Amino acid sequence: MDLLSDTIKATLHTATYTPNQSTNEVKADATNELTTAGGYTAGGVTLGSKTYSSSSLVTTFDAADLAWSALSVTFRYIVLWDDTPTTPADPLISYVDTGGDQTLSGTDLAVVWNASGIFTFTVS
Repeated sequence: MDLLSDTIKATLHTATYTPNQSTNEVKADATNELTTAGGYTAGGVTLGSKTYSSSSLVTTFDAADLAWSALSVTFRYIVLWDDTPTTPADPLISYVDTGGDQTLSGTDLAVVWNASGIFTFTVS
């Protein structure tokens, strides 16, 4: 997996998807993605302006904030996955649990990543 050159995508999933960090490995495991309807397109959106940096044993991945326009959908999870590898196909990277159903009615959705990055890990 190459976070900078691979196509990293974000998809929206309903509350009937139950993330399992022990067994969910590829996008096919992230069930109940929204279908193409209500302003959402199945397959999600591609992360742009990706950056990857490492300094003093801290590694950070970041990308431009996400935006969907005029959504009329209900979702709970945002799933990040890599659309480039074929073995395994579409490995999962992470997910965001919004804490409950988010119901939008013709609303723009902006996912604003933390100023410190989408994720950061430290080697100890």
